[in-house]
Amino acid sequence: MSSAFVVTTRLICKRAWPQALCCVAAFVLFPYVALKVIAYAEGTEWRVNADISEFGFLFGYYMLQSSIVFLSISVAVMTGFQKYFLRLPIPSRTIASGMMFTVVTLFLSMQLVTNGFYRLLFFDQNWLSDYWPLTGTLLFLVTLTLVGYAVFWLMQAPSLTRLCASVSFIAGMLVWFVSRFYPAGFSGGVVPWTQVTLSEFGTMLVVSVGAWYLGTVAFAQIRSGTAVPSPAWEILHQRWKILAVGASSERVTDPHLQTAIATLKQTHWRDSCRSGVLIGFGLAGVTFIGNLVAFFVWAEPGEFSKPVYILPVSFLTYLFLQSAAVVLFVKQAFSLSPWSKQQMKDYWATVPLTDRELAAALMQNILKAGMLVLLAMIPIGVGGSYLLYALIQGLGVISSDWQWLVEYQLVKNVIGLVVITILSYWSIMLNFISVCWFPRRCVGLWVVVSLIVLLIISVSVSELLPVLRTPMILLDACLILGVIVLAFLYAYRSALIGGKTIWRATLFCLLLCIAFWNFSRPDLFVMSGFLGFTVLPFATIPLAVSWNRHR
Repeated sequence: MSSAFVVTTRLICKRAWPQALCCVAAFVLFPYVALKVIAYAEGTEWRVNADISEFGFLFGYYMLQSSIVFLSISVAVMTGFQKYFLRLPIPSRTIASGMMFTVVTLFLSMQLVTNGFYRLLFFDQNWLSDYWPLTGTLLFLVTLTLVGYAVFWLMQAPSLTRLCASVSFIAGMLVWFVSRFYPAGFSGGVVPWTQVTLSEFGTMLVVSVGAWYLGTVAFAQIRSGTAVPSPAWEILHQRWKILAVGASSERVTDPHLQTAIATLKQTHWRDSCRSGVLIGFGLAGVTFIGNLVAFFVWAEPGEFSKPVYILPVSFLTYLFLQSAAVVLFVKQAFSLSPWSKQQMKDYWATVPLTDRELAAALMQNILKAGMLVLLAMIPIGVGGSYLLYALIQGLGVISSDWQWLVEYQLVKNVIGLVVITILSYWSIMLNFISVCWFPRRCVGLWVVVSLIVLLIISVSVSELLPVLRTPMILLDACLILGVIVLAFLYAYRSALIGGKTIWRATLFCLLLCIAFWNFSRPDLFVMSGFLGFTVLPFATIPLAVSWNRHR
């Protein structure tokens, strides 16, 4: 059966080479074509003569992205053969070693081929040897790969000790790797890792051998069936299940919660909302830490310094807020009907409630979950981190930042940015939920594709023919507002929403349009059209619930 092991390894390599070739071609051809086009437009020599100031960007583009992609390919091609490996009458250490070294070989091959093309096409030999040496970086990535395999197999029998040790060790490795390029800190500039000292090589070699040994031992335990989680991990896992999905045996004694609506809302909350809210709270904690770091990294010393941390803090907050919105709508996407069969789940279809009551109950849970995540993200993730930063640096930071905003008349812009961020959060989450709840999900996908095509056509026509910019903007806004009005009218005639919902949505859009009155008239009209997407789900979600229930 050793020949079967060799044949399987050859099949893995045969399966991997098309994907590897495509990714190598993408990492080589895309920058090559881009540099050729830029050089042709500027009329300069196209071969890159970059200096050390551009090292960070080039290194980040190539090494970070290519490492993630190449490692993903190397690991993905192994997943289909792991169960087959477990059945081979070969020692576990041989199987685990073969899997790890096959992944390392594939990864190194793709990195070396790509770097060779870079050396031939983009840079000269001296630039790569002086600024972009590969020895230390590839040795570290090989070590990290072996450590990752060891952690993966160790966590098949998880324990709190293994989890904390693995996270701490990998974090320490990454910090050590970054410190090799920034020995004086981020303010000191980048210093290429041109030489691998004997101590560095010995350290990585010891870590690699240790990771290989731990990985083979953990794999042998998994194969023999002796790998079991620790008791503390089991207790923590059971408590997480109770907290996340409500898998508790406690009985509800409140008589007011015995109604059909209360039972429905409780079931939906435990099934689809609570876990998304917990993940959102976790993202809020990450936002808090990221913003706090951004405040200290980008802060300028001085009594009335410019708050340059506004941009990185805004970016981090928007990134994690939209990530929370994605988590919430993904959790809700399959709560009404599973992906395998498009029909509504039985307990939603047979609950003794009208379509309007069912949609209202589901909508209340969605709004509650979204509001809890928003309140955790904005007051805690942004406000809490800023308050802690001000307490550490001195409360004079708050008055200094406020004075700077007032001096440059940026208070309205900051408020507008916050409002637009919150509205985009609600719009993305609610609209994607309504699209996922359509009886035919292909229809929802066609709607999204149509909007993207409409945007591309409008932007292209506006750029090619500037005269048609205003008519195209007005036409797009009229189409969007027309779809929104039709959706609300159809939902109202189907008795899925009341007149109060229509008036509240209209009043909401009018008040926001008045608040954004300083825009030009075409932009204001477009703003009102996009604001309509914020209130559109109050019509489309009840329609989607009704269509699923009666189709």
